[in-house]
Amino acid sequence: MLAAAALFAASSGCAPRETRFHIVDYREGGAATRYTQAFEDCYFRFDGVGQLDIVARHQSSSSGGPLAEQIVHIRTFWLSRPGQTEADATMINATVSYMITSAATGATFEGSGFLSFNHDRRRDRIRAHLELSSLLPLRRVGSADRLFDRAELSGALFARRDDARVVSILNESRRLFGPLPDYHPPQG
Repeated sequence: MLAAAALFAASSGCAPRETRFHIVDYREGGAATRYTQAFEDCYFRFDGVGQLDIVARHQSSSSGGPLAEQIVHIRTFWLSRPGQTEADATMINATVSYMITSAATGATFEGSGFLSFNHDRRRDRIRAHLELSSLLPLRRVGSADRLFDRAELSGALFARRDDARVVSILNESRRLFGPLPDYHPPQG
């Protein structure tokens, strides 16, 4: 599996309307490493009950090596209603999955965060901001390294509507990782 340093390109400058995520990796002992990665593809869809799925994907390969892929999936489980529901960045309204794959190996980091967005219905585009989300390693396939212990993910997203691509990318990741395990609250 790729080393964490190879996963994130050092970024200089910022292109307009670019989906870009920032991650802070917290290791044992309190050491923190920061990374930034631009994602070329970003799509969204609304499901049958009005919840939002956003999928961002970045693909890269290094000198003949296998294709490495990063996927961020953000799914809302409630949306604020302007004038009726108060919302702020300290709330949680979305699940967040960050998947890293290379050949037949991969790792997922799962958690939750707050997603705010504006939907331009005329052009069917979304401009969104993922506030600080907390992620923990959850699933690994093959000989994937444990890349992060505990991570925080945030970023700006610019997505276009493409229901088929969202479903296709999510189906590809589910084929590799399987469905998300059921949540069992801590006993105490």
